[in-house]
Amino acid sequence: MKIGFFTDGYLPEPNGVAENVATSAKALENLGHIVYIVAPKHPNFTDKNPRIFRLRSVRVYKNPEFRMAVPVPERDFREASKIDFDIIHGHAGGPVAFLGFEIARRKNIPYVFTYHTLWNRYTHYILKGKILTPKMMEVASRVFCNLCSAIIAPTQRVKKELESYSVRKPIYVIPGGIEISRFKNTKKGFLRNKFNILDQDKILLYVGRLGKEKSVDFLIESFQQITKEIKNVKLVIVGDGPERNNLEKLTKKLSLKKEVVFAGFIGREDIPRVYADADLFVFASTTETQGLVVSEALASGVPCVVIDDPAFEGIVAKRYNGLVTKNTVEDFSTQVIRLLKDMKLISKFSENSKNFASTNLTAKKQAEELIKVYRSAIRLNKLKKTQTQILKERFSTIKNFLNINQKLASFKQVFIKGLEIK
Repeated sequence: MKIGFFTDGYLPEPNGVAENVATSAKALENLGHIVYIVAPKHPNFTDKNPRIFRLRSVRVYKNPEFRMAVPVPERDFREASKIDFDIIHGHAGGPVAFLGFEIARRKNIPYVFTYHTLWNRYTHYILKGKILTPKMMEVASRVFCNLCSAIIAPTQRVKKELESYSVRKPIYVIPGGIEISRFKNTKKGFLRNKFNILDQDKILLYVGRLGKEKSVDFLIESFQQITKEIKNVKLVIVGDGPERNNLEKLTKKLSLKKEVVFAGFIGREDIPRVYADADLFVFASTTETQGLVVSEALASGVPCVVIDDPAFEGIVAKRYNGLVTKNTVEDFSTQVIRLLKDMKLISKFSENSKNFASTNLTAKKQAEELIKVYRSAIRLNKLKKTQTQILKERFSTIKNFLNINQKLASFKQVFIKGLEIK
């Protein structure tokens, strides 16, 4: 099967969408399919894969890693249309995904879309919410999704949200898979050596973008409470973003400068080594569609402590591979303290985390589920084409019949006039 991934987020961008697209493309190819990727161009970055096509782009956020494609519609359309796709799969909902939709429409092939982001939670990033409102994003999502052949939701939460928008097209829940082998048997010591963290220090880890919606300030405030009970503990924050300066100020205000490490951006190739040093992974965001970093932590054998949120249902299980807390600093910090005081339980959770990820979160499993959706969409599209062709043939038959009747009527009139003349 020839599959076209049209995505507005792709490597080297440090985010879950980019990682998921790359991982699922590789898994699909491992199953024998051919995947072409169309994505924004990144300066000073060269793709080794000849089936990756880049579109010119501009910088969007202060972080130069984030780029938005600026397609030249007809030129880019002609280039991308040269490939005889069986199906097109859109990701991230920007110019590239829309280009893919238009190609699918003109070629009359199925278009599947993965709803990676709850856009109504992110309108504040576009001129501080002065142009787009959450309701506008919900309406736009409904209109676009109902034009697609099928929708893929990473979690039940996203499916329910889309259904509340009145999305009527089939919605399939397929969690983003991860390449488990990347996180197995990773050598420890990367974080400790890089940031001079002592062996006796326990490490609480956060990996992700530093934006308001990620609630990293909540983690820092919780960590202040944790340090009152637990000595020799560090909070390592991996990632960058617009909130970094404010978070550093908060750390200073709470007298935690020595205990909190801002590691900044760390490349994809080193991320498995980051997880390897962690004792616990802490995550307080309530705006996730899935939270791929949580899955990566579990695959690394790192138990997770998360806020009670639908995004983590079926991923983080209480008293099995982590803890789920109330959305309060008091409860979050209390649960982490209890866990840090019971290293045997952490060890048990660690084994459970690896076993769970190996069974439920593999990229292969995701790819197999995607193929089922693709085949269903292709089958329905062929049926639709057949029905359309039948209707055209029936219309043509009726039209021809009417034309014959008109000709007979005209002949009859001429014949009658001829008789009258005689």
